[in-house]
Amino acid sequence: MTTAEPIGKQIVILEPNGRLTAETVDEFIETLARCLGDGCRDVILDLRYVTYLDSAGIGALAHAYKRSQHCGGRLVFAHVVGKNRELLRITKLLTVFEVYPSTIAAQSSFGGQRIAAPA
Repeated sequence: MTTAEPIGKQIVILEPNGRLTAETVDEFIETLARCLGDGCRDVILDLRYVTYLDSAGIGALAHAYKRSQHCGGRLVFAHVVGKNRELLRITKLLTVFEVYPSTIAAQSSFGGQRIAAPA
């Protein structure tokens, strides 16, 4: 399951929970599409609760990144640790994605907007 928490005017934090695999990516992509359709153009993808990524999950991350760019926004990552970080390092995606240690650091990367810390 992926939760979406809008913050600021055009920023949303997406939090996939559990496995991001061929069985779950459709729900993740639908949540992203809904957020972008609702006017959020910038996305913080918080991976702290993702316990497993497979090739479909990696593809969904790349799709989310491109789709956000297509909408004129940015997608940044937060809490990419452990096996998820290693997988993104091996696939060289750490050199493509903007990765921050926390959602607060990711929020700061959007500049100008004063954003409260999520609860």
